[in-house]
Parts: sequence; structure tokens; C-alpha cells
Amino acid sequence: MLTLLYRSDAVALLPFSALADICVRSSSNNRRLGVTGFLIEHEGIFLQVLEGEADAVGTLFARISCDTRHRNVAVLGRWEWPERSFGFWAMNFGPLANPDVWDGEFASLRQGEAFRRKSCDPETALAVLCRAYAFAGKVAGSDPVIADFVMGLGRPVRQPVSV
Repeated sequence: MLTLLYRSDAVALLPFSALADICVRSSSNNRRLGVTGFLIEHEGIFLQVLEGEADAVGTLFARISCDTRHRNVAVLGRWEWPERSFGFWAMNFGPLANPDVWDGEFASLRQGEAFRRKSCDPETALAVLCRAYAFAGKVAGSDPVIADFVMGLGRPVRQPVSV
């Protein structure tokens, strides 16, 4: 099972509705490919993780890399796991508008410039994605919109420890 983590810069800030549309379309495509994923956008920075068979993830990432809504696409990490770490959704995006996501060690990242600088670091990017993913998993049962993206592969349980 290949996990791929990447970062990119939005060409223009996207409204919530556009991010939701990306997730709806991606969720359908990803289910067909057997790929799971999680996306966050903060202050024009995208961080995303994709998981699945190497060929499927590679093909999907090649298509994502050509998407004109973002630029400066950079792979921050690739690793193999026997099972998925981000397998709960075929695709979803993180609830970064909730201030609880930014508690503790993440408080300094809430500001756009700090996030821009530190999101290039693979460990920081992965930690933010894991925090947002775990937070989204907590609310998934109570929000039917989030639940619609469920892949059905189990609740989020662990995070990767290295990239």
C-alpha cells in the first residue's frame, strides 16, 4: 500500500463550496480506483495524502499534478505500509476552520506565513494532516455530509511515524 504526501500552492483561494466539490468528485473517482485520501487547505496551501496501490496512486497523482487550480506541487513523502493510515474516506478535506484543530503544538501554525513556511517540512505537514484527519474522524458520525465520503475501511486509528 503506497502512501503519498504532497504540498502545493493554490492559484487562487477557493471557497468552501469549491473544496466540497473537489471532494465529491474525487470521492467517486477514488472509490473506483481503490484510493483513499485526505486534503487540507489553509491560506492557499494544499496538503494532501493519497493511499492505494502504487499504480493507482501514481496515475491519480499525475492527474492532480496537472490541475491548474494549484502550482508548485511537491512530493513531501512516499512510504509503503501493509495497511492504510488514512483509509476512512475515499476523499475528504480537513475542518481547519474549527479553532480546536489549532490547539497546543499547532497554535503557531494558524497564522498564514508560519503555515506557509512550515508546511514544506514533511514531518510538520504530516502532523497537521493527522491532526485534521483525527478531528474530522471524531465528527464524521454526527455529520451526514462528512459521512457521505466514507470509504468504509475503518476509523482512523494510527498515524505514520516517518516519511
